[in-house]
Amino acid sequence: MKIICEELFNQAVEHAEKTNDPSLQFCLDRFRCWENNPNVKCEIIIYADSAPFSFGFTQEYENGNTGLIGGLLYHGNPDESFAVQITPKIGWQIHT
Repeated sequence: MKIICEELFNQAVEHAEKTNDPSLQFCLDRFRCWENNPNVKCEIIIYADSAPFSFGFTQEYENGNTGLIGGLLYHGNPDESFAVQITPKIGWQIHT
């Protein structure tokens, strides 16, 4: 996993730890599963988003192709992610 925005990412990790919110780690674990798929190797690249504690991501394959592009979005209170949740809750979610 490549994190382009380390300072912002570290702030999100600190917020998750401070609020006892496991959803960020759950999302990162899902990304690691994608990267470790033995059939299709890829790297997840995480970059800054405009919403607080939120990020965009790109899935890049070994052959140079791009897979999924989406967001690792934080739904806070108020929610500034500009994304729809079917069942609203506070925390991080992967959106594609």
